[in-house]
Amino acid sequence: HVTRDSGTTWTDVSPPLPERAAWGSVKSIEPSPFDAGTAFLTVDAHQEGNFEPWVFRTRDYGRTWDMIVSGLPKSPVGWANAVIADRVRRGLLYLGLENALYVSFDDGDTWERFNNNLPPAPIYGFAIQEHFNDLVIATYGRGFWILDDLTPLQQAAEALGRETTLFDTRSAAQQLPANDRTNLADHRRLWG
Repeated sequence: HVTRDSGTTWTDVSPPLPERAAWGSVKSIEPSPFDAGTAFLTVDAHQEGNFEPWVFRTRDYGRTWDMIVSGLPKSPVGWANAVIADRVRRGLLYLGLENALYVSFDDGDTWERFNNNLPPAPIYGFAIQEHFNDLVIATYGRGFWILDDLTPLQQAAEALGRETTLFDTRSAAQQLPANDRTNLADHRRLWG
């Protein structure tokens, strides 16, 4: 249900699930940080024997829903658990399946597998650490996995088709322990 008048009235905005996913569980709902009325939703129907990824998008406050699964596998471990929208780049989404991470650069129209040394593991949740621009991934059985600095992914769409691209990087700082005086002279010589 959604309200647009501070809770006075509520409207049922459930996506139209096909019969084979009708008893599935909504695992995540993610509002767009850019567009009011846009949200993304995942449904898990694997306990009903349906292992397909069910991922939906609305752009009109839930009046209509589009299934957005192009590029996602249909496999015994392919159901969708979590989705999150990037906070910097419009259209960039991260999707956690039962065995892999997928990204979309076009608001979910197409998905691509993203590995980057993440072992196959169920992905159950996401958080974006905005201060460092990192994606924190909660897995089942592997703990947390952090994708440091999302800047290259945020700039990747603009780089497609170019022969050479240099991506922006974030600033870095070296921290020295407050009680480490052993190499203080060397540090002053190197860093001024």
